[in-house]
Amino acid sequence: MNESKMKIIHSLRFKQIAAAGFYLLILLGSSVPGQNIPKIFKFTPDKLIHVLEYTVLGWLLIRWLRHQFPHPAMVYGAMAAGVCCAVLDESYQKLIPNRSSDVWDASIDAVGVALGILIFTLFNRKMNL
Repeated sequence: MNESKMKIIHSLRFKQIAAAGFYLLILLGSSVPGQNIPKIFKFTPDKLIHVLEYTVLGWLLIRWLRHQFPHPAMVYGAMAAGVCCAVLDESYQKLIPNRSSDVWDASIDAVGVALGILIFTLFNRKMNL
């Protein structure tokens, strides 16, 4: 990759758009009525999907917030933001036909956010993220 592309990828704006864009994708997936969910997802363990998508979101959130607010305590801010995203997503699903809101899904989402933050924190020193 050339230097100008690397600057874009490491820019604050790119990190903000990546986190917000990924969350919008999660909400887009939550907007699908229950009867229209693709069959591939019906055979995939629901909690696994939750943990994976929120692990990515947690990683993107900490990557963005650590850049914008470079303080070690920002881990808590990223965790709080991720949990808020999970609760909003689950609350939003109440409005969608044949979908339901589940406290356990929000809890698994929070585990995913924590996992994403942990992965970022562990590998941040080795990679310039």
